[in-house]
Amino acid sequence: MAVPIRFPYTLVSGRREPIIALGLRLPQGWQRVDFYVDSGAAYSIVSAQLAVAVGFDFKQSQRATVQVGDGHCLPVFLHRLPLQIGPRVIEARIGFAEQYGLHFNLLGRLDVFDKFNVSFREREGVVIFEPVE
Repeated sequence: MAVPIRFPYTLVSGRREPIIALGLRLPQGWQRVDFYVDSGAAYSIVSAQLAVAVGFDFKQSQRATVQVGDGHCLPVFLHRLPLQIGPRVIEARIGFAEQYGLHFNLLGRLDVFDKFNVSFREREGVVIFEPVE
């Protein structure tokens, strides 16, 4: 039986939020990336600034458009990349966005929520990823 992976929420402006640190493997190596776990988001989205900072040419991929929470469409460049969640490594679609207006990266459902049962425990301030066998 797989052991559930527990991540404590992060304190942001006095509030606990489901922001967790994961590993993202770019061609230049593994990077620590903080993601806001968002069960309402289909795609995982990372700011292009991260890619630029480590010299990753994120534009050499499929371009797509995703609709965000406020209804506008955001152009992204999709990559299938290794993503480490606790001790588990999966491959996930990650969209890099240049015009991303949020101050955090999003961890969406595609390629993630089918490999884990994800539980938000607000009272405890943790998000739990239970691997699906």
